[in-house]
Amino acid sequence: GRGCDTALGRDVFDGGFGIGQAGEHRDSPIDDLRAPRGTMRRACSLGIAINGVDRGAHHSAIIDSTPWNIRPKGHFPVKDSRIMPTPRTARPANRPSRRHEILAAAIELLAVQPPDEIAVSDIAAQASMTPAAFYYHFSSKDEILDEIVTAFAGDWGDTISDLLADLDSPSQLTDFMDTVLTWVDDRERAATVYFVTSIGATSTCEAVRKRTRDDLTKRATKAFTVMSPAKDKVEIAVAGFALIALLESVARARLELDPSYRTLGPMRFRANAAALAEHLIR
Repeated sequence: GRGCDTALGRDVFDGGFGIGQAGEHRDSPIDDLRAPRGTMRRACSLGIAINGVDRGAHHSAIIDSTPWNIRPKGHFPVKDSRIMPTPRTARPANRPSRRHEILAAAIELLAVQPPDEIAVSDIAAQASMTPAAFYYHFSSKDEILDEIVTAFAGDWGDTISDLLADLDSPSQLTDFMDTVLTWVDDRERAATVYFVTSIGATSTCEAVRKRTRDDLTKRATKAFTVMSPAKDKVEIAVAGFALIALLESVARARLELDPSYRTLGPMRFRANAAALAEHLIR
């Protein structure tokens, strides 16, 4: 570079500046910012250096820009200073999850329309977000439907299992049926998706429903065995299957407001459902 006078403290240096490649000689512990020569030097990085000569001490020095150090050449080893900044560790995006909002929006839509009439854009609009935000949380409409059905199946299975475990007499089936229908009413929209609109939608939904039905059938059979130990095992098994099928049928009739429910009204509908349940075990 061009010659220049550089003031550093009280000493004045003659020299110049240049941009070069930092290298390290195999036979020397001191790095050098001058242009590399030969094969005995290996490049480390690029940097800016100011070369100067101390008029008083009669020796040359290299001044780094990061940090600024004076390193006399050939006097003693100096620990290499970093020329390139240390790269930052990549941090994951701290994006808050809106998964629950998407699930709630999907339930609202699926409770009134079949899945094949609903697009991802409809669910995104219901959740006040873009389709891109939907795909950040779910890969498809089927995935969200499967998750809704699976979650409801878990709650349904746990609730009915607990109620069946408390049965020890056919006379309790009236309260049992009333409790079940009240539970369904309290979860009307999610229950509608499970019992009505998601029927046949995906293979996963059907597999989850079958697995839940089979498990509850075993529990109902066990409960009927406790209530009527003298009855034939085959009859008990059939009664257990019939009770779970009855629960699904009355739940679907209530949610769809089918003619039987509208004709009988809520109270008589529940009473008739309880009478059918008792008839299964008598």
